[in-house]
Amino acid sequence: MKRLFALALCALLVLATFAGCSKSDKEKYSDTKLIIGYTEAAAPILKIGEGGKVTGFEADLWKAIFDGVKGDCKDYTFEKVDEGYELEKDGGFFDSKDKEYSAGLLMGVVTTNRGTFNEDYSFTEPLVSDRIIAVTTKDSDRNGFAEFKNAKVITVGEVSAEALKKNAQIASDCKSITAVEKIDAALKQLDKGKADILVTDEFTFMPNEKAENYKVFDGELDRIDYVIACAKYSGWKDSINEAVYELKSEDYGDGDEFTPIVEKAFGYNASSFNWEPNESK
Repeated sequence: MKRLFALALCALLVLATFAGCSKSDKEKYSDTKLIIGYTEAAAPILKIGEGGKVTGFEADLWKAIFDGVKGDCKDYTFEKVDEGYELEKDGGFFDSKDKEYSAGLLMGVVTTNRGTFNEDYSFTEPLVSDRIIAVTTKDSDRNGFAEFKNAKVITVGEVSAEALKKNAQIASDCKSITAVEKIDAALKQLDKGKADILVTDEFTFMPNEKAENYKVFDGELDRIDYVIACAKYSGWKDSINEAVYELKSEDYGDGDEFTPIVEKAFGYNASSFNWEPNESK
């Protein structure tokens, strides 16, 4: 998988099943409870509310697929872990009989290619993807990435600014590049002719109620794929891929139940899941 940069908005480097629990927590955990670790929760991937209530895309997804992947597990829970946690290096958790279990899984929605991340873990197929796109007004004469020359360009978000910078030739063609904090303010600048092109990400742009009034260039400056990371050789990767496949397929259950989960979380169909059963063989 090509190198991807982390999405600042969704800084979710979910690095393990929960580890390092004290014995005072022992009644909370057992070998039949799946612990899904996360570091920084951010909408719309994952939201942690009052009382620890978990909502968002990842929460809805696990609710939908858990029965299909749980094996001997009877329940699951989300737990925050320290940034930089490494599976099977930072300990485990205790069950009610004081038996310590090694962290056997690494679960959660993450972005790939960060340090040795790809070497240490296995990944599901991308579930959702956030593309870095270019937007302009519908009546603009500019229609593609070859037409950034002498354009007044605005960016929304650090990820978009970094993507433009990484595409050095396109960036060098711009007349000016200005960062704008809010998508609404950026769209107003396009409308007033103060900017020619907006560079932003789809997670930010697509849910905007005015998005359909603008023209999006074909292609992308970059793409951030979100996956579920698992311990290598654990078997969870294939089980999750199959469960999501069945959730999305029209041939199982009540038809495609995956796409509505995605659209609920992101405001549009950000799904990029394209796995087929024979890919696991």
